Amino acid sequence: MIDNNEELSLLEVRELIYSILGSVFLTPPSIDQVDIILEEKLFESFPLELDAEVFRQGLDQLCQWAANITESNKNEVLTELNDDFNTLFVGPHKLKAPPWESVYRSEEKLTFDAITLEVREFYRRHGLEVAKKNIEPDDHFGAELEFMAELIGRQYKALELKHYEEAKLLMDDQIEFLSEHLVKWAFEFTQDVISNARTDYFGGLARLASAYIQWDFERLKTS
Repeated sequence: MIDNNEELSLLEVRELIYSILGSVFLTPPSIDQVDIILEEKLFESFPLELDAEVFRQGLDQLCQWAANITESNKNEVLTELNDDFNTLFVGPHKLKAPPWESVYRSEEKLTFDAITLEVREFYRRHGLEVAKKNIEPDDHFGAELEFMAELIGRQYKALELKHYEEAKLLMDDQIEFLSEHLVKWAFEFTQDVISNARTDYFGGLARLASAYIQWDFERLKTS
C-alpha cells in the first residue's frame, strides 16, 4: 500500500505524461517544443521507467532522435516533423494514421458518429468540451489523452484537500474512460503510426503511448 505522498507523486507523473503525449499528437511540433525537449533532456530523463520492451524501444528511439539534432539541422528536423505530422494525422491525402477513435471502432470508419458522441458526453460530465467542438472530432487521440490528464489533475487536488470520496470517483472515471475508449483503439492506432512514421520522433512516441496506456490501465485496475 502506498502512502498519500507517494500517491500524489505518482499522480503528478501520470498527469505530466498524459499531458505530454496529448500535446504531441494533437498539435504540430514547433521550434519551441524541440528546444524544450533538448534543453530539458526530456527523453533521457523521462519521469517514468517501465519494464515493457515496447516502452524501452520508444524511449531509445526518441533519445537517438534527440541526439542527432544540432543547431545547424534543427530547422530541417522541424520541417521533417511537420511533414510527418501532416502525412499521419492531417492530410490532405489519405491519412496514414487517422487520429480519431470512431475511425477505428465504427463500421463506417467515419468521424462524428455515436462513438464521438459518447466521448463528448464523457467530457460533458466533467464540464469539459474540445476547443474546436463540431470542427475537430471529440474522440481525437490527443484530446482523449489530455482528458485523462485533466481527470488526474482533479484527483490530485481532491487528495490534497483530503476529499477521498471525490478522488475515488475520479479514479473510477479514469478506469472507465480507459476501458470504454482509449484501451479499445490505442494499440491499433499507435501501430499505424509506428508502421507509417518517417521520423523516429513519432515512431518513438507511438511506442511510448501504446505501452504507457496499457500499463496505466492495468495498474489502475489493481489499485
